[in-house]
Amino acid sequence: MSVIFSSRPSAVAERDPSTQASHQATMSRIQDLLENGFPLMSFPSDLEEAFQRDALPARERHFLISGLISLLVYNGYLLADWLMIPDMLWLVAQLRLLVFTPVALLSLFLFWRGIHPFHRLLPLSLVDVLTLLGGVGAAASLAIVIPLSESRMIHFYPVGYMVVITYGNVISRLRFWYALTFTFMMLGIFIAGVMSQETFPPRLLWPISSMVISVALFTLCSNYFMERDERRRFLRTLRERSLVRDLTQAHARLKDISRIDTLTGLHNQKHILQHLSLIWERAWRDRSALSLLLIDIDHFKKFNDRYGHTAGDECLQKVARVLQDGLRRPGDVVARLGGEEFLVVLPNTDASFASGVAERLRQAVESLQIRHESSTTARHLTVSVGVVACQAHPDLTVETLMQQAEQALQLAKSEGRNRVYGHTP
Repeated sequence: MSVIFSSRPSAVAERDPSTQASHQATMSRIQDLLENGFPLMSFPSDLEEAFQRDALPARERHFLISGLISLLVYNGYLLADWLMIPDMLWLVAQLRLLVFTPVALLSLFLFWRGIHPFHRLLPLSLVDVLTLLGGVGAAASLAIVIPLSESRMIHFYPVGYMVVITYGNVISRLRFWYALTFTFMMLGIFIAGVMSQETFPPRLLWPISSMVISVALFTLCSNYFMERDERRRFLRTLRERSLVRDLTQAHARLKDISRIDTLTGLHNQKHILQHLSLIWERAWRDRSALSLLLIDIDHFKKFNDRYGHTAGDECLQKVARVLQDGLRRPGDVVARLGGEEFLVVLPNTDASFASGVAERLRQAVESLQIRHESSTTARHLTVSVGVVACQAHPDLTVETLMQQAEQALQLAKSEGRNRVYGHTP
């Protein structure tokens, strides 16, 4: 894949234009796959390889554990053999214990040690190939016995194919196209086994066949849905890693010395608007929500006139600290726009959540209980908050969003200040 995201954000470097374009193209493909699906259970080649490699360690562990457990179950069916086909017990015991089990254990051991002869030839699909071969071997051991036994219960013996099919499609979680191939092979072996019995009762043919075919279809559907969900989780993980990387890069850019408002220590207007443009681009690409909080200290000019500019600067610093402390998510950013105005950017945030954050910040400022005897709103310092939340789309710009936040703030002031007013475009 042209752009692969590690699970941990690494040191951030500026992307050159070609890398940025490649990254955006990859994210567009991921978004398209999440929206439109992938009915053929396959991604474009680079994404497919990344998906297979990402899942490989967990699949290898699962293969070893499920393989050992399945061997125990497989040999445990000797009890059923004794009850159903006692005339073939010695042959079945040899097939199970002296042929299939040693070969399977040797294959599992070589796989565990990483020295399996097929490992270099099939590095990403070895688990599926070995599972398929193991299932075919188990089914073949049933097919060998069916035409040889004279037991009256042999006609029910083909039901054992249901266990083998369930093992391959559900327990071992074959990839879908391998599962489809495996299912057809099992049905072929089943049909051959039934046809090899000249005395197979016609009245049992449909009940047993319908059970085996139903299990094949149900487990194949289950396999399809499990892989579909796994692939969706992989795509969402890539998208989340991309978001973390983008936010980390955006924050890294904001760490330049010119980004800081010297009085409050918050981001300044220039850099918060650059940050907002990056977040907006990301939100538009991912079709995600974005919210802005525009915060203004009520009657701040009167505060300065009464208590002096030194007290006003201290007031701004205290307000800045509570606003910063009130943001709980890593991607949320607060900045001082100038004077007594602050801007909070909330990525991936809808209107309801943004209003809750705004109210929490308003209460936090009010809880400072900074004396403001010149205020006509309250006897202590308060703030008004304008909230705008939107789902990013091409017809909406950052400038329009800021204008709407300003309008929401003015409405909060006109309704009495010390309140939150929300607006959704």
